[in-house]
Amino acid sequence: MAPRKQNKRRRKRRRRPTKAQRQRRWKLVSFALALLASAVLYVLDPIGSLDSPPPRDAEHLRVVSWNLENFRGDPEDHDLERLRQTIEAVDPDILAVQEIKDPEALAALLPGWGIALSKGGGRGHQKLGVAWRRDRVELVGQPVEHRELTLSGRVRPAFSAYFRDAARSSASEASPPLDLWVTVVHLKAMPTGHEDRTTQWPALVEAVRGLSKRDPDHVVLGDFNSTGAPGEGTATEHAELDAALRPADLRRLPNSEGCSAYYDGARRDAWKEASEIDLVWVRGLEGALGADPAVHSGTHCAAHHCRDFRSTEAYPEPDYSFLSDHCPVILDLRRGEPDGPAD
Repeated sequence: MAPRKQNKRRRKRRRRPTKAQRQRRWKLVSFALALLASAVLYVLDPIGSLDSPPPRDAEHLRVVSWNLENFRGDPEDHDLERLRQTIEAVDPDILAVQEIKDPEALAALLPGWGIALSKGGGRGHQKLGVAWRRDRVELVGQPVEHRELTLSGRVRPAFSAYFRDAARSSASEASPPLDLWVTVVHLKAMPTGHEDRTTQWPALVEAVRGLSKRDPDHVVLGDFNSTGAPGEGTATEHAELDAALRPADLRRLPNSEGCSAYYDGARRDAWKEASEIDLVWVRGLEGALGADPAVHSGTHCAAHHCRDFRSTEAYPEPDYSFLSDHCPVILDLRRGEPDGPAD
């Protein structure tokens, strides 16, 4: 009997992947792992608190500046719930805001807060102003709108309000309540706007001088758009600002993170670059500031430590994409310290 033929399939020898193929596979695996890590961080820390500044404590009054990037309350432009949670996490007593397109939307975002905004907003209708926790601080008198900074109505005014710490308003004379002026600015934008900004600086000096007759304690903060002139950088304009605002006895506080906003950068690709254009200046308040005063930036500035990051439509950086290109800038003032006289 003839032996049965065995139909054996010839096994194809697997080709060993080339070096280029292995590199591509490793890049894909690394990218997938990075996405997974980002997703885990987003779930565990949806508002970026892992790298956020220290939480506010009862011994300090917190003043925060935040440019909300053309805020009109549109969920297509802002993740409103994320924004609300972020503000709750940062926990300001006084919030200085810029680029408010719809005041009613801001009131809906911050129910129960006191809110005072400028009437003017320049050609872009970008209002600025203050919001405050009514149970923590008290607005004293009426806010002041400084139209002399508007460049004949083309840009935003400055806006000042006088606050008293409600938490210490019933304190003894040995520990008086902290009261101070807060002035919010949003100066002319872009390097090409440098010359216009230099005309706004003296107007700001005069505004601060006028208010200091009531109380010398003052915080001036907001979006200074201190990009430098074309071909220069922020450091140059910061030095110019230091000299320009010195006649008002204002001194700039360093930012511990080193940035306050991100922009597309020179490459105009998916990589975002950091910049420090949101600044905080103080006058007086020595006892409330402590020995080495500094401000802190939150959200994506803190999370990325002011290093460049990628953000695309497919894989967005959530705070940058859904809150604002700017980060909240935080100043803590020690409560119950002696300060200047108030009317």
